[in-house]
Amino acid sequence: MDKLRFLSLGSGSSGNCYYFGNSVQGILIDAGIAARTVRKSLKEIGVDFSQILGVFVSHDHIDHIKAVGALGERFNLPVYATAKTHNGINRCWGAAQKLNGNRRVLEPGEKVQVGDFSISPYSVSHDATESVCFELCYRSHHILIATDLGCTNEEVCSLIRQSDIVVLEANYDERMLKEGKYPYYLKQRITSDTGHLCNTETGRVLAENWHPDLKYIYLCHLSKDNNNPELALQTVETCLNEAGITYGSDVTIEPLNRNLNELVEFDD
Repeated sequence: MDKLRFLSLGSGSSGNCYYFGNSVQGILIDAGIAARTVRKSLKEIGVDFSQILGVFVSHDHIDHIKAVGALGERFNLPVYATAKTHNGINRCWGAAQKLNGNRRVLEPGEKVQVGDFSISPYSVSHDATESVCFELCYRSHHILIATDLGCTNEEVCSLIRQSDIVVLEANYDERMLKEGKYPYYLKQRITSDTGHLCNTETGRVLAENWHPDLKYIYLCHLSKDNNNPELALQTVETCLNEAGITYGSDVTIEPLNRNLNELVEFDD
């Protein structure tokens, strides 16, 4: 049986891209880094673009769609997004190569089967044209990928309760953002219900929806200026401890680097 493999190629405002696959096929979640970087990073783990079944786009901000046009047009990869997100991609000034073909439209709540993977988008609160998180199912694994959240909703909470693997935003530390150099309007945008999720809120929602089958938690989209991996991890662990959540060495909680991370293989 092929193990599920996970590679974070980029996580943060400079570019987001995640690979989930097995020994013969896989998918990409978002494509906010250069196509050549995606290709090189995948090649290093033995994955060719011919093995990629599709690119699933969470929303139309440039740090999630930079390479969508190149992947769709130059490398002929199907690009899945909601109709509104596809329209937003077409309007985005930062997407140098536009996506003319290989569009695949899916809507919130709709399940798509590609190879051995089923994936469903669910609406979330973030200030793009339309934003979704993804539920990914592969054999016994249920995965939530929620990269940009102004706030959590019941669907996100429900998906945490069903998942053994969670990739969840922990964008900023409240004190660092408040005391930092960002202008007031940007601070307001980040902390709003359509902005980003802070470390404390991430820890709280994990604590409130914790369950025994939750084994892998990856904290994603950490701010370069208003967060750091050690602080994000410490804050989340403090929230869990204060809620009386006990877990052992069989549970992984790990902040993702902004750039390439190590390949992870999950036991079935």
